[in-house]
Amino acid sequence: MREMNAGSRTYSIKDLENFCGIKAHTIRMWEKRYGILTPDRSDSNIRYYTEEEMKKLITVSILNRNGLKISKIARLNDSELLREVLKNGTGDETSDGTFRPGELIMSALKFSEEEFREKLTGYVRNQGLTEAYLQVFHPLMQKARVLWLTDCISKPQEQFIRHVIRTILISEEITVENTLNGRRAAIINLGDNESENNLVFLKYLLKSRGYEVVYTEGTLSADDIRGIHSVRPFTVLAVNLPASEPDDEVRGFCSEVAKELELKRVLVLGRYASNGSWSNGKTEAVCSPAGLTEWADSL
Repeated sequence: MREMNAGSRTYSIKDLENFCGIKAHTIRMWEKRYGILTPDRSDSNIRYYTEEEMKKLITVSILNRNGLKISKIARLNDSELLREVLKNGTGDETSDGTFRPGELIMSALKFSEEEFREKLTGYVRNQGLTEAYLQVFHPLMQKARVLWLTDCISKPQEQFIRHVIRTILISEEITVENTLNGRRAAIINLGDNESENNLVFLKYLLKSRGYEVVYTEGTLSADDIRGIHSVRPFTVLAVNLPASEPDDEVRGFCSEVAKELELKRVLVLGRYASNGSWSNGKTEAVCSPAGLTEWADSL
């Protein structure tokens, strides 16, 4: 992702692929056949897209997932696209109808924390925190982000949803007693704060499995991993990384840290891992909350 000018970002076709879940060759086909997007090109003939085009493609992908043909979507103007999204939803409602993200988001839009929290904690009481996070909280945050990116809700409303979910995660996590059996893990955020709820969820998973967990909110540096280890040694490390990190550098860094600190396991998550899961010796990259649960179970 590059800065175009003050207040304006540009995106590569790979960025669009990661954000929208649409393969690059499909994006190119839609451009050529239907004129869905009209990217500019750099001096080296590489496509780049504006933020408005990225938002439009997210909207198009939602409607396409909901069964609208791309030929029909291509004939809609911007206001018609948004009306269709609001009418059809984002396609992530569960088949049994028990989770209705649209209703939860409508509750959140009023900024009534007590009302919204009560709706969410009902899922925790009925399903337990792990299933509530996998089946309700995480899909809800994904939907809220899509609606913000497509200008259907405001940034404060999207942040409010993530904030209330985080407070529930923290309140559940602190009730888990540490077993003090000598097993210790560290969770380090080298990426962005948008993944923070996944990190708190991971802390809950690790504590539930008998680990003492060292975790500080906020973004740290790579050197902080060694600094924390020197004070409170750990054998398991989870690192949240931004999407821009190259594969070879990530694998090399994880291998180096694991060897230097004599770690048993290293987990990579965050926007970087959204490019796909992989495993390399002691190191694994996990791209979903369900993957976090499986990884924690494997320790």
